[in-house]
Amino acid sequence: EQYILVTRSYPDLAPRRIVHEVIRRMINRQIVDLTEESRARSARAAPAGIEEVRAQHEPLIGFSESMRAQSLELKRFLRKHLYHHYRVRRMTSKAARILSALFEAFMTDPGLLPPEPARNVETLEQAHGPAGRARAVADYIAGMTDRYAIAEYDKVYSPAQLT
Repeated sequence: EQYILVTRSYPDLAPRRIVHEVIRRMINRQIVDLTEESRARSARAAPAGIEEVRAQHEPLIGFSESMRAQSLELKRFLRKHLYHHYRVRRMTSKAARILSALFEAFMTDPGLLPPEPARNVETLEQAHGPAGRARAVADYIAGMTDRYAIAEYDKVYSPAQLT
């Protein structure tokens, strides 16, 4: 439905832009539906306080039935055609190997970390032992962007990266 609307409204739009516009419109429809449906549910229930909110048998926040069905259909489609696509699985596998290797390297030798994360490792390890070290290393890795994690991996493991 959104694809037809976009291509009719913008017949000369580049294919990538069509995809972005369709996705933008689909997200917008979900947000509008969620907002309107939640507002209607709240008005019908008219809770006077938090206890009445907690006592509701049905959620006050949610999609309309038709949007819920569309959302489930979209999720099934994405699961089948995107999340299990071989390219996505390859990327996921590479990312897991990079993160595991970084975790192992930093756990084995926290001296490989930049100064601030290294100090955090030392502080948490003193306070909580090995679990503290693991927490600090995991926190450092969790804060990385994809590009930064790849760059760190290269710095730690690539012979071409001597710094």
